[in-house]
Amino acid sequence: MRRPILALLGLAAAVTLAVTTAPSQAAERTATAHKAGGKKTTATGKAPVAKLFDIGHAAGEPTLGITRQGWVAITAGDGCVTSCAGDPETLQTVAPGGRAVFITKDRGKTWENVSPGVGDVSPHVASLDPYLVADRTPESTRLFDIDLNAACAILSYSDNAGESWVTNPLSCGEPVSDHQTLFVGKPVTSSTLLYPNIVYYCFNKVAYLDCSKSLDGGLTFVPTGNAAYPECSGLHGHGVGNSKGVIYLAYQGCNATPTLAISKDEGATWSTVRLPGKMSTGGDPSVAIDSKDNLYFLYESVERRPLLTTSTNGGKTWSKPLDVGMPGVKRVNLSTLTVGAPGKVAFAYYGTTFESDRQAFWNGYLGLATGVLGSKPTFWSASVNDPKHPLKTGACGPGRCGRVLDFIDVEIAPDGTPWAAYVDACAATCEKTHVESVHDNDGVVGALFGGPNLRR
Repeated sequence: MRRPILALLGLAAAVTLAVTTAPSQAAERTATAHKAGGKKTTATGKAPVAKLFDIGHAAGEPTLGITRQGWVAITAGDGCVTSCAGDPETLQTVAPGGRAVFITKDRGKTWENVSPGVGDVSPHVASLDPYLVADRTPESTRLFDIDLNAACAILSYSDNAGESWVTNPLSCGEPVSDHQTLFVGKPVTSSTLLYPNIVYYCFNKVAYLDCSKSLDGGLTFVPTGNAAYPECSGLHGHGVGNSKGVIYLAYQGCNATPTLAISKDEGATWSTVRLPGKMSTGGDPSVAIDSKDNLYFLYESVERRPLLTTSTNGGKTWSKPLDVGMPGVKRVNLSTLTVGAPGKVAFAYYGTTFESDRQAFWNGYLGLATGVLGSKPTFWSASVNDPKHPLKTGACGPGRCGRVLDFIDVEIAPDGTPWAAYVDACAATCEKTHVESVHDNDGVVGALFGGPNLRR
């Protein structure tokens, strides 16, 4: 039986626990210009430079939110807080998620803990899936932090970049919820109260996607219609909404088909669009939308290559997929996408230059592209980490990647800089031993400074 979702409100002050200096992992790395398909090319203009910052906290499934001021926030769980026993490759994140929101106001030099709660006391008791998103629409500056435990999703939001929070038990009693996404959309048929946008919360219910919506900025939620029901899987990427209130969820459909779920009535009913081709099993595709409502869809092929396709007509037709992988990268995992100005995108993934997973090292790659709606796009890509110090060793997907878990995130700041969140699962010695320590899961954030501005 589907039940209405009730919310209990509480105020949670954010006390800064520490300000940590986050050194760049190594020297800067200049991005490589390339064409689709990984062939190097020459490009006019200054090449962007990759930097990597350590947030000073462990991580798993990190997500980003960037405020209107350009401050970068990250939330991430810690897979070794309650127990580090067992196989490091399969450890599940179980951690105080509410104490894991960090923000930088100086482009990565220092990070403050601005989590909901006071001291070590958090309203977010534990987290199986941490998730952070910033509503940066013209009408809002709200930062949402949501943590999932076995039977409950706890939501906090802040209108002052984490200085104070409102906390709300979002969906206690909803069983088998996992792999959540939180996003905002324009109202279509409803009137909102106290907040200009609709807040959507969608999650995996094994064989389908389930969603709820809030008309009061996250205080209360009511169920919408099921998306993609029945289907072969409920795993999905992050949701987005366009200027008219249409909402989109990317997921892997039956027979490993890249699929897009679309709702034009605030989630009451859904249609699906199946894109051409097949995708690697177990991974999440990613969808983004620009200010002109053009759609961008990134997924991994059966050969585990990152493929980008676009639609200028709401998903009715799609462009020929472009391989956006960096030259030299053999396989990728956890690919994710965001968009700035029309035709300008940023993407992030884990990738390896090794042929075999058994002895592979994996780096965190961050790329950007301009002109992807035209016939001659230009790509710039770089490893955010020094390849001498990889972020992962051994198998990484398809899908779950050890203690990195199920997904990473990429966002574009107001100044046009792309930022991406990763997990350093080689924080100790695995680049020398091919064995990850149970303490190897540091949260790190990479950026590409300089180069093309993705907002103009």
